[in-house]
Amino acid sequence: MCAALGAAAFYRGYDRGVFTGGQGAAYDPWSEWQGNPADGLVRPLRAAILAANPHDTQPWLFRARASHIDVFADRRRNLGSFDPFRREMHLGVGAAIENLTLAARAQGFAAEIAPVDGILSLGLPPAPARAARIAMSRAAAKRDRLFDALPRRHTNRGPYVAGRPIPASMLLMLAETANNSGARVVFFQNEARRERLARLVIDATTRIIADKEMAADSARWFRTGAPEIRRYRDGITMDAAGLSPGMVMLTKFLPDLNAATADAYWLRMTRDTQVPSAPVLGLICVRDRLDMRNTLLAGRAWQRLHLAATADGLAAQPLNQPVECVDRAAMTDAADKFGPAMQELIGTTDWEATFVFRLGEPQSSAPASPRRPLEAVLI
Repeated sequence: MCAALGAAAFYRGYDRGVFTGGQGAAYDPWSEWQGNPADGLVRPLRAAILAANPHDTQPWLFRARASHIDVFADRRRNLGSFDPFRREMHLGVGAAIENLTLAARAQGFAAEIAPVDGILSLGLPPAPARAARIAMSRAAAKRDRLFDALPRRHTNRGPYVAGRPIPASMLLMLAETANNSGARVVFFQNEARRERLARLVIDATTRIIADKEMAADSARWFRTGAPEIRRYRDGITMDAAGLSPGMVMLTKFLPDLNAATADAYWLRMTRDTQVPSAPVLGLICVRDRLDMRNTLLAGRAWQRLHLAATADGLAAQPLNQPVECVDRAAMTDAADKFGPAMQELIGTTDWEATFVFRLGEPQSSAPASPRRPLEAVLI
């Protein structure tokens, strides 16, 4: 009897990936990201699919032609009420475009980006929609530190080293690296202003988990064990959730958490670990958060910021709950306290927040997230 129970426990541990993490075909794109010259115009796309994106939904498609690449927002891969305007989806597409251009430059291509103009609105059809066309031509290869950081950039949801500030000179360099014609980075390290943004993040998290539709739409993208990772090759995994190694193993072994328990854990992690341990919180601001061109530029800014932080040994994580609440309020015609509060922090009506994040020195390295193969996202 004991032997049978032991065998059953071992099999469950093996099947659920309790003893392994970040291994298998779902993680191969992280080691195959450079491709080879025989790939031609498709080669930079191996780096594009490693970009940051909401809930690891990987909401992109690509079509390569003789002289250009079309980038599409795959609107079927959405977060529902969590992202009703598909704003965060287009942030992810922008991040993929930035990875693509960095890889193209390093691999001997010049990439000229022509984004599609438009306004994000409710009720967008689920069909994939072209977000940009990138003209590609041969050029001298130029490799930089952001390109070299591509396979090491991962979202770190664990604790950071609290009480260790980031030098102002480094923050200035990060902002200069990330800022572009349509997006600006604002850092909050001053205690009072940082605390105001921290409270907004915690309050927004509380607001989201009280919204059953938002909570359900978010939960669809959590992958609790190896079978789901092998099947879907996307979503937020237990390995990447910021848990301690022992807690990761226990969570995988036990039955899946119900939605209420998972939400309570998310709030606790946000309130007790992620926000207080980060010496810097920040915003990425645009002129209009629902303008498609601005949204792509903000996604490119986040990707560059995260890559530069990675190159400097720093960790980063989106904490975009306040802006998600702004979008949800607009969807439901509810009162919005988060937009005005962030506007007050920014200090001008010329810009508005589209992305909230934290930055700091990691206590431990972050694992990779699963990725679908390039073949799955090529039209």
